Amino acid sequence: MALPEDLDRAYAEALARGAPEAGRLGRLIEFRRALFRRDLEEAKRLLPPDEEALSRLLQDLEAGKIEPWLETGPGFVRAEAWVRKGAALAEAGKLEAAREAFERARALFPKHPRVYVNLGNLALEEGRVEEAIALYQEALKLDPELADAHHNLAAAYKKKGDLDRMVRHLKRAQRLRLYPPRERLGRRGGVPPVYARFWFWFLLAALAYFLFSGRR
Repeated sequence: MALPEDLDRAYAEALARGAPEAGRLGRLIEFRRALFRRDLEEAKRLLPPDEEALSRLLQDLEAGKIEPWLETGPGFVRAEAWVRKGAALAEAGKLEAAREAFERARALFPKHPRVYVNLGNLALEEGRVEEAIALYQEALKLDPELADAHHNLAAAYKKKGDLDRMVRHLKRAQRLRLYPPRERLGRRGGVPPVYARFWFWFLLAALAYFLFSGRR
């Protein structure tokens, strides 16, 4: 079955008609969310077995091959490839080229939350704290459970001197990394496993260091 360019619209229309493909389209939307969170394990679990192109996409992303997908596939796939390319350019210190890549991704799929996280990172790096905060908040409107957005928003609030909001978002980021959404849904009972309790205390110590460290 061909993948519709606008998954959300196709899903809404299928639901309204009571069409059987609604379940499949809803699963693909969840796949997209996992892809945008860089949770390839969850993306694999959600992907329908006959989606061969998206299966190749996941294999290529695991291997670090993004170039073939910059101009191939639906908008959200190309946007993910451009976000990853931009991140690699930023890591190499090519900030203007990185910004262009992120803007290309935004044009392809404006609802990609990591586009705004990465543009926020560039703004924060250049000292535009308020702009960075606005971009991180935009990312969280699109995905309230994106740990990177909470963590980087905490860093922006630290630079601003707003320690209450810094602590709130840092705690949220730590909880999301300790218990990703897919793990929280899959757990039974309320007692964290031993490894989780260890990481809780480790991250609590990291929070204290982050709060009282004078480094920028």
